[in-house]
Amino acid sequence: MEFILNELHRNISDDELINDVIKTAKKLGMSSLTVDTYSHHGSFHGSTLIRRFGSWRNVLILSHLNVKSHNFRFNVSIEEIIKDVKRVRDIYQKDTITKKEYDVYGIYHSSTLNKHGIPWNKILQMSGLRLNLNRDFSNEDMFAEIERIWVKLGRQPTTTDIKKGASIYSLNTFSRRFGSWRKALVAFVNYVNDDDNNQAEKEAGSMPSAASVRHESNVTHELEHHKHKTQRDPNLRLRFKVLARDHFKCCICGASPAKDSSVELHMDHIKPWSKGGETVLDNLQTLCSKCNLGKSDLM
Repeated sequence: MEFILNELHRNISDDELINDVIKTAKKLGMSSLTVDTYSHHGSFHGSTLIRRFGSWRNVLILSHLNVKSHNFRFNVSIEEIIKDVKRVRDIYQKDTITKKEYDVYGIYHSSTLNKHGIPWNKILQMSGLRLNLNRDFSNEDMFAEIERIWVKLGRQPTTTDIKKGASIYSLNTFSRRFGSWRKALVAFVNYVNDDDNNQAEKEAGSMPSAASVRHESNVTHELEHHKHKTQRDPNLRLRFKVLARDHFKCCICGASPAKDSSVELHMDHIKPWSKGGETVLDNLQTLCSKCNLGKSDLM
């Protein structure tokens, strides 16, 4: 038996990758492709192209495929994320993986997972993987966990909640980092309300990622009909402000994670992003996943 290593894709040119997408679409007789469809039928994996070109939307545009049939809003389900984390774990053949390891082979990006407001250790726990017990998680990881608990409970979390296992981090972990649970809450509130940092992030928000800069000259005029001053996805600070203003429940049906643990709350642009709507407090509202999907179907 002859053993041959799989060919590395790092030296594959941009044209070869795009041509393979075009070839795959023609073979299937389709005017557009999803990441999963291409990964199953193409010569490479969709994550390879996403890392190279910045997003799947960019890939479709460069391949001259239809993008109108796609909803590029952040609507990846927790189930899809867990499935992909398990897939990457199998690649490494380990009982746990780090965010950096996931980003090498993942279809999504660890920063994408943060948009769900779920820390990495919680993702590992939900995926049945061993938790990373090192302490290299950031303050923002811990703030994201506080936000998740706050939204789930519909109120400010207490020490009793943490002792009962509401958080993936122990009460001692918060105390070691911030001095006490109360001080952790104060740090979180100050973080959310730090207007100076918010302004800095707004100014930085229009800066493209390193991945997208590579092909900016080719796709900038095709990607958006409107020039935006803000990023499409709200950061942790803005997300929490919208959730708190809307009392942690859907603005349409009133569904809340505090009453039904299966409810997942999303951020929705009142004036759609595709029509020039900005990611600012007054243009965002809280919708549950069902109402958000229903609104998308009507647009």
